[in-house]
Amino acid sequence: MNMMVPPSHNSLHYFCQILLSLVLLSLHMLTPLEAYGSKVEHLPGFQGPLPFELETGYVGLGEANDDMQVFYYFVKSESNPQKDPLMLWITGGPGCSSISGLLYQIGPVAFENKEYDGSVPSLVSRPQSWTKLCSIIFVDLPLGTGFSYAKNVTAHRSDWKLVRDAHQFLRKWLIDHPEFLSNEFYIAADSYSGIPVPALVQEISNGNEKGLQPLINLKGYLLGNPLTTFKEQNYQIPYAHGMGLISDELYASLQRNCKGEYIDVDSGNELCLRDLQYFHECLSGINTFNILDSYCEDDPHLWRRSLIQELKSSPSSHLKVPELSCQIYSFYLTTKWANEESVRKALHIREGTIGKWERCYMNDFEYDIFGSVEFHANLSKKGYRSLIYSGDHDAVVPFISTQAWIRNLNYSIVDDWRPWFVNGQVGGYTRTYSNQMTFVTVKGSGHTAPEYTPDQCFGMFTRYYLTLKLMAQRLNSFLVFQGPLPFELETGYVGLGETDDDMQVFYYFVKSENNPQKDPLILWLSGGPGCSSFSGLAHQIGPFAFEIKEYNGSVPSLVLRPHSWTKLSSIMFVDLPLGSGFSYAKNVTAHRSDWKLVHHTHQFLRKWLIDHPEFLPNEFYIGADSYSGIPVPPILQEISNGNEKGLQPLINLQGYLLGNPFTTHKEYNYRIQYAHGMGLISDELYSSLQRNCKGEYIHVDSKNELCSKDLRSFDELLSGINMDNILDSLCEDDMRRRRRPLTRELIPSLSSHLTVPEISCYALHIREGTVGKWYRCYNTDFEKEIFSSVEFHANLSKKGYRSLIYSGVLDAIVPFMSTQAWIRDLNYSTVDDWRPWFVNGQVGGYTRTCSNRMTFATVKGSGHTAPADAPEQCFAMFTRWISNLPL
Repeated sequence: MNMMVPPSHNSLHYFCQILLSLVLLSLHMLTPLEAYGSKVEHLPGFQGPLPFELETGYVGLGEANDDMQVFYYFVKSESNPQKDPLMLWITGGPGCSSISGLLYQIGPVAFENKEYDGSVPSLVSRPQSWTKLCSIIFVDLPLGTGFSYAKNVTAHRSDWKLVRDAHQFLRKWLIDHPEFLSNEFYIAADSYSGIPVPALVQEISNGNEKGLQPLINLKGYLLGNPLTTFKEQNYQIPYAHGMGLISDELYASLQRNCKGEYIDVDSGNELCLRDLQYFHECLSGINTFNILDSYCEDDPHLWRRSLIQELKSSPSSHLKVPELSCQIYSFYLTTKWANEESVRKALHIREGTIGKWERCYMNDFEYDIFGSVEFHANLSKKGYRSLIYSGDHDAVVPFISTQAWIRNLNYSIVDDWRPWFVNGQVGGYTRTYSNQMTFVTVKGSGHTAPEYTPDQCFGMFTRYYLTLKLMAQRLNSFLVFQGPLPFELETGYVGLGETDDDMQVFYYFVKSENNPQKDPLILWLSGGPGCSSFSGLAHQIGPFAFEIKEYNGSVPSLVLRPHSWTKLSSIMFVDLPLGSGFSYAKNVTAHRSDWKLVHHTHQFLRKWLIDHPEFLPNEFYIGADSYSGIPVPPILQEISNGNEKGLQPLINLQGYLLGNPFTTHKEYNYRIQYAHGMGLISDELYSSLQRNCKGEYIHVDSKNELCSKDLRSFDELLSGINMDNILDSLCEDDMRRRRRPLTRELIPSLSSHLTVPEISCYALHIREGTVGKWYRCYNTDFEKEIFSSVEFHANLSKKGYRSLIYSGVLDAIVPFMSTQAWIRDLNYSTVDDWRPWFVNGQVGGYTRTCSNRMTFATVKGSGHTAPADAPEQCFAMFTRWISNLPL
């Protein structure tokens, strides 16, 4: 059925409609307490005149308007309000004021990000406001929400009453604002409003078809992380597993014992209930609105409550000011602002209509719509457009549950799963169906996506409405320590071989800043193979880092790193294999292989200790990351064997640390599962890959065309993703990496002709050095002879050495689940089972310790080089582990 809209091309019809609207308006003006909107001249907390048009007001509902009054904020489009779309925004809850959308998500102002000083909270302009391109009515519904009120609030609070009140509000508002009758109209909402809004869109459409006046130029709707069915929570379990929040074993047990039903669990199913209790414990310190964000004491916590009762009412006045990083801080700040007398006056709030303003009022709400899928189906048949977007780090309404109900609508795909881009970076993934429904994930975002990732969401919104392209703004920026060094740094060479000048290994040695006589000694190798250990020194765990500022062509500036691991240990950063960094040899190619790297490191270490005998009593560890997960376990075994043979000097070997370590040449097989769990590929492609490739994605039979086709689709989908950290920018020189085999992931040196990279990209180019041009990574002519280090881990376990294996969960090169798999295959019993570990009261990741003294830890929010992405968490992890304390 065709939609009924004002035929703007038919001037007579349109004139009659406007005339009818004016007649209705004149009658409407006679009713008591009815008010047009009033222009807001200034907002307390905002400096200077408002750079946009803001109107606030009330619309009376019912036979007697003073019974029910709906409050709204209306912002005219900052572009072309005569032609730009008109949008009605309803915040979720149910019962959260639309001020949440206005001030935190898509409106033209936001609270300034600073500590609250007791005065009127400060407001600043939001450059990514959706009002740049459309006019928006932010409405406080259901009644009792925000500044809306009624004589008997309880009688007006249910899903269907919200639907009918919003419909009545809209038609009355348009009678008061006839100039917007011809504008395309959309409804937008988020969270719980995913339940009533599709019903509301259907109600408006049905009203148009019945000839209700004024006709509304309805075009479609937008929903962000929308609650859609009351079975949504069932998807939280697979989501938590895909995101690395629960162990493989717990996930398997939950599947086995609960059989996919995690809400209405039989009280007699003790095994399922036990698993669910463990699940809740694992997530007790996670901010489920955005699993990468801080979790604070007063934050709403979705795992412990029914989803529909989630958001709390505003914090009461006796609460102390929450931390700036806490979600509840926004509730506190908004409540303080909205209850200021000057604010109420500026917003034209009627005195005596409501007492204390609350951001979310959820009392006495009747849930009488138990799913909105049928409404989506009906609206699809009528041809309305829809945009459904999901922040991919929201555990409240996981993107996989949204994908599931969209898939169940059973419409064909017209634009299949692919990345979408903002400023040249992947903003998320998208798919469009034949029912004009577009599904979008927003990378790195949470439950209220525009609040967390405003640039991406503005780009998404812009294209959805106007198909405009945003211009990418490149910051030609680049990453000398001022004053004396506040730590001891030694550099030098150790000669290997019969003639020392044949092979020279360069090292950087930093003494412990605590107690170098007693603190552990660590030898650090970077991955590659062939990346200089300067990577570890300057980018991960060393005492200094490059200052992040625009590069001016001079010597790049260095600053102190407060989370340097040298606070607790002495570390030698070694350039191996030969040819890496400043190390050199007369015939480099002859000395570049896995086993030669093992032998050279062992030889280097004993020679270095002969030169530094004061460190012989210190406990000794090896630390490494990435590809060095292959040679380091054999190095430790060789050192241990040498000790057992009596080689001098004896080395006080205690164990090793490996970050996102490459361990087997089958590692790539886990990338498929990882990409699916992280929302980078569709359910359909994942199922097809499993079916056609049967778990083997590396050595694929050339005749297996279906598998090869699926793998090409997989590679295309991830072509715009930074595999080191799937939430980070992908830069020009990162593109080389994804076209190489897994074992050649880290890029070779950055050539001198390259342009200065964006400030968000990792890059370093040293121009001067003793071996000519210095290369951060030299990957040429390396022979790979060790195809798995698992057997060496097993041997070292038998000898009782300690180990810490940590994985940044955003690393797609060596996914945490592949590391979990080989650790599990060692078949040691668990002595400290899967649980969260904390830093400053926040979940830093998850950990498990096995009886072979091996501790596995994930690091939340970090990628392939975890200490570079999450220095504070990794420093805490290292501190506890090196001190023989549990994480």
